[in-house]
Amino acid sequence: RTNPAYPTRRSSDLNPEKYEVLRITRKRKPLIFPYTLHNIKLNTTVAAKYLSVTISKDLNWSSHINNITSKATNSLRFIKRNVKTSNKKVKEKAYNTYVRPQLEYCSTIWHPWQKAQTTKIEKVQRAAARYVCNNYDFTSSVTQMIHSLNWNTLEYRRIQSTLLYFYKIRNNLVYVDHNHLLPTRNLNYLIPQSRTQYHQNSFFPRSIRLWNSLPVHVQSSPSLEIFTTRLVTVPLI
Repeated sequence: RTNPAYPTRRSSDLNPEKYEVLRITRKRKPLIFPYTLHNIKLNTTVAAKYLSVTISKDLNWSSHINNITSKATNSLRFIKRNVKTSNKKVKEKAYNTYVRPQLEYCSTIWHPWQKAQTTKIEKVQRAAARYVCNNYDFTSSVTQMIHSLNWNTLEYRRIQSTLLYFYKIRNNLVYVDHNHLLPTRNLNYLIPQSRTQYHQNSFFPRSIRLWNSLPVHVQSSPSLEIFTTRLVTVPLI
């Protein structure tokens, strides 16, 4: 049944100019099929947004990371222009509320494995640390500023988020099919074989490697709250 307040959209109402084809493949000679809508050939694109995540045709996250770091940097500049105070807590809250979420949305999916991409994301937080500490002296250590603010690196936070989500999956706290995961000794899992670095660093192979590195007392946590508490005691990087 359909809700009369939201009538079903007929295919004849679809505008071909609003649709594109994204072919996800790393083949040198991919099979090209001309998709059409109302007998009009749809344009092909190399990247497209899906739920605010930019997906590229080769599953490289460079475009997405470029987009989020650019937006986050613009947001940080806006805060610098408008939040003029010496109160660190106020500036820190502004960063945590308006900037950092842009750098972490869906990061369990697009977690980068190239050093250059990781560094690019961290640069935004390092700029935020200078703003919060009001210290733009190039001889000052930004790492010490971040330590004084008790901030974890964004890479650490992504790893932590990945492990939390994997815990939810294996304990059926979220609905994600994990029947293909093969348990080994203790509470570990068999790491899937990968032919490419892209697959090797995708969610399940990456999260299983991280999970297998955890102590048993953390893996066996009886609840998500206890797992979270125990996780912060383990060096993840």
